[in-house]
Amino acid sequence: MTNYKKVVYLDADTIVVKSIEDLFKCEKFCANLKHSERLNSGVMVVEPSEAVFNDMMSKVNTLPSYTGGDQGFLNSYYSDFPIAHVFDPNIPQEVLKVRPVPEMERLSTLYNADVGLYMLANKWMVDESELRVIHYKLGPLKPWDWWTFWLLKPVDVWQNVGERLEETLPGTGGGKNPNDELLIKFLFLLPFCVLVCYYRSFLHTGGFLFRTSLCNHIRHLYFIIRSSGTVAYSGVSSSSNINVNNPTKVPVYLGGISVFVCFMAVVVSLGISITIVPQQVMPWTGKENSDATDPSFC
Repeated sequence: MTNYKKVVYLDADTIVVKSIEDLFKCEKFCANLKHSERLNSGVMVVEPSEAVFNDMMSKVNTLPSYTGGDQGFLNSYYSDFPIAHVFDPNIPQEVLKVRPVPEMERLSTLYNADVGLYMLANKWMVDESELRVIHYKLGPLKPWDWWTFWLLKPVDVWQNVGERLEETLPGTGGGKNPNDELLIKFLFLLPFCVLVCYYRSFLHTGGFLFRTSLCNHIRHLYFIIRSSGTVAYSGVSSSSNINVNNPTKVPVYLGGISVFVCFMAVVVSLGISITIVPQQVMPWTGKENSDATDPSFC
């Protein structure tokens, strides 16, 4: 990539929330320091150099990598990075002309704000109005997964940006994807269909049986509590309308419990559909837009 003067690399799980043009003022190599001693390769500024590339390739099999990948290798290659100076985009040009060009500089957390900083105190530990890049690096909690919506508040930032995207790819037009919309409609209707089917089956197989058996079961529990002993279920009521010539293998009171459980399952599933599942139609195709090889960042 030596045909570019500078390359700004962004991980797929980052999102730009404010102008990052200042990053092009970085010199040869810039990254953010995490955990006080290791650079994070999620946001980097690189000055393409064939000499540096060849040097890296000659050492890639000898230098250790604690991650087994690029980040671990870069930490070994730039071993003095923890003591590098912090990048300051506001240094006057007069000073830049006379000072030695640094081999590496450390980026402020504003350019690589880890959501872990937010999770520790339920707020950003830096000036939120000055944030440039948010990095969703909490393991599997990625903003394009719908189930992270209610776990990480900063996911709102990702989804709000997605809603403003123009229709360029499926799922980027305000977060609407025809295939996902059809799935959501199906999930909304499914609980109602199950409830209707179960209700019709309930009417045909013995609504009266359910009412009687449920009352008997409640009466049975009441007698147990009153007597603090064991009461035979057969002695609870002699007025049951159950046909004794066709005894069931399963206790009849389970019918009432099963209806109640089914009803609660419908309510819970409907609640989940209303509150969580619609987030699945939010766009998460921004991963490709933040690829480091995108010339718009160069």
